[in-house]
Amino acid sequence: MDLPLPRPARFAESKLPRVVTLAAMGDLSAIRAQAALARRFDCCLARTEAQAGLLVAGTRPDLLLIAAGTASDDLGATIARLRAVSRTRYLPVAVWGEESAWLASSLAADGTVDEVVPDLSRGEVATSALRALLRRVRPEALTDQLAFDRLVINELERRVEWDGQTIHPSPTGYRFLAGLVDEPSHMLRRPQILRRVWGNAPDRSRQIDQVVKSLRLLLRPLQAEHLIETVRGAGYRLHALSKE
Repeated sequence: MDLPLPRPARFAESKLPRVVTLAAMGDLSAIRAQAALARRFDCCLARTEAQAGLLVAGTRPDLLLIAAGTASDDLGATIARLRAVSRTRYLPVAVWGEESAWLASSLAADGTVDEVVPDLSRGEVATSALRALLRRVRPEALTDQLAFDRLVINELERRVEWDGQTIHPSPTGYRFLAGLVDEPSHMLRRPQILRRVWGNAPDRSRQIDQVVKSLRLLLRPLQAEHLIETVRGAGYRLHALSKE
């Protein structure tokens, strides 16, 4: 006789983005992942695809996070089944784990997976990558206020202020600026910018510099155009003007 599946855990009552994490029983990295993401996400762990399906269908989470080794070569089929109903068809999916990372990367290339995070043990870096994914595809899930120097970004209202004055960046400019503030180092390399601003879209390398130019033009009347600093040959970082 088949034993009933254990009931998956429930989400806590919070305003944090909801994440269903699918990882096999005995996968200790899933426990570490839960701890690493707990400050910025409301995570609920499922140990089987059936449990994940119940959570996804019943709670409509903001993000599905899957351990790459959970489904092995059937990872794409697992994702397709969890997205099978209309209300979950566009559920963002991220995959983590060095095991089967090549498979996750190939699925990201064809759009099945929205983000690949090789290592969740670096909690702040992984959190920033997942938040960038939500900022791109499900911004209503983010309710934080980000701040750097005199720059304040209200993610719930998608409002950007410098020293109390509102500026109006383009959608790509907003994602770029918020990504820099949200990143622990406040620096993004060009490949990171491409992934976090445009996701799986065709290569937009030539547009990065145009986005930065537009942001600097917006900040110039506020004497803040030097807030975004070019790191030659690498990418861009934020420069604290208040220290000058």
